[in-house]
Amino acid sequence: MNDITLCTIHTEKPFYIKEINKNIYSIEELSYYLYNNLYLIEDQFFSEELIDYIENELGLTTIASGIRQIIANKGELGEKISFVIKNSGYYTEKEAEKLENHLVMLCSKTAAERMKAKADILMDTEKYNMAIHYYNSILSKAINNELPERFYGDVYNNLGVAYARLFEYEQAASAFQCAYRLNKSTESLESIIMCDLISGNEKRLKIDKEKYGVTDTVINRLRAEIIKLKVHIQSEWDESREEDYIKQCKKEYIVEVNS
Repeated sequence: MNDITLCTIHTEKPFYIKEINKNIYSIEELSYYLYNNLYLIEDQFFSEELIDYIENELGLTTIASGIRQIIANKGELGEKISFVIKNSGYYTEKEAEKLENHLVMLCSKTAAERMKAKADILMDTEKYNMAIHYYNSILSKAINNELPERFYGDVYNNLGVAYARLFEYEQAASAFQCAYRLNKSTESLESIIMCDLISGNEKRLKIDKEKYGVTDTVINRLRAEIIKLKVHIQSEWDESREEDYIKQCKKEYIVEVNS
């Protein structure tokens, strides 16, 4: 948005969006969330609770009624998203047209691709446990033969990254091994070795070195990267940051349990 847009109604009572762990207070904030997080939105997002909030807290009966009408007519998810954004007045006509193109692209994706995109967004916002849930959901379903092996390799790779960021190196290594089997990428292979090194599992390091033909040069380079990372963490980390990190992890866990 190039122009400044004032909120029409900003209420004291928020509506909580668990996917991003944030409250919204206006139709403009809701539109911004919908516009920028298309892959996070599911049909159940447009719940009666949200519609009641729009109607009673924001006083936007026309928008609330319109959503109910779309639901009654068994309208598509994209229709609900588009209706709210267009009627919020927050985005320009040109931006609304751009949204339509994104919605067409969204509909052209397979269920697995949409779920991966959702998990990737959750990864970017550091919702690692929630991302793991969606990556595992993709992998628990029957393989879509229309998608290349590389796609599932990338799902396993991102799953490994999520586990690693939660310090679950055994599970991370297992995911990276599955990833490498499918995508044969250098990133996945080096991630396997990194997990061995970080966890101090010399026995598994020896096995993986022989299994994947990893040279001492590569292993020494990865050891050096880990040392640099540890030095950086030690110089940047302090008790207050550690407490904030722990609190954030607890919040995320509570969100998942209640979702």
